[in-house]
Amino acid sequence: MTISTAVILAAGRGTRLAGAGLDVPKGLVEIGSETLVGRSVRLLQQRGITDVLLVTGHQASLYEAFAATRQGVRCLYNPNYSAMGSLESLCCALNVAAKPFLLLDSDILYESRGLDALLKESAENAALISSPTGSGDEFYAWADGSQNIHYFSKSIADKLEGPTGEHVGILKLGVPLQGAMLARAHGKLRREPMVPYESLLIELLPEHPMKNAFVYNLLWSEIDNEEMLVTARNVVWPGLLALGDR
Repeated sequence: MTISTAVILAAGRGTRLAGAGLDVPKGLVEIGSETLVGRSVRLLQQRGITDVLLVTGHQASLYEAFAATRQGVRCLYNPNYSAMGSLESLCCALNVAAKPFLLLDSDILYESRGLDALLKESAENAALISSPTGSGDEFYAWADGSQNIHYFSKSIADKLEGPTGEHVGILKLGVPLQGAMLARAHGKLRREPMVPYESLLIELLPEHPMKNAFVYNLLWSEIDNEEMLVTARNVVWPGLLALGDR
């Protein structure tokens, strides 16, 4: 399956980073003289992604300015970003998507071999899963013997067996799964406005299998609070430089 489109969810307010004194959205935080979203766009385009859709909300004008300087990047504004969670932002993209795409969080710094693993995976639906990071805000994934993911959760106690690894925040979504998510999303959002997209994804996994694209010891970090930002700048970024993975 050839993938030429990526969706980056970039609507959130990033309130847990307020203590760091940042005046930009998380995706526009600079590490190594490049923004997180800028680095993702560059890595995606190097791998043949020609259409990058940024779903924006908080400080959307800053992303519009960013997109104006990047060929193949466009923005889609989520007017409900402050009252609804990531599922609502994903729905904005699903309404205009017509082909398989990679789905990325905006606030991650990661080794590019993670993208390679997803793009090489033959299954139409797949999630990038890493070894445990000990970040303190892990989102775990569980896979069966066939390496189909059957559950995501931030609570390791949800299952008796240990998780397969950690959900990095990069997935590949095929068109049938996209359609199923869009068909059920609005009802779920009426009941749970702030629900993350993973909650609906879990419900659909039995009908739409998702492969575990596991990468051992993947170097990455989410940047959800000030401590994670320090880790990204002082641990993950130097590690990426040592690997030649700018």
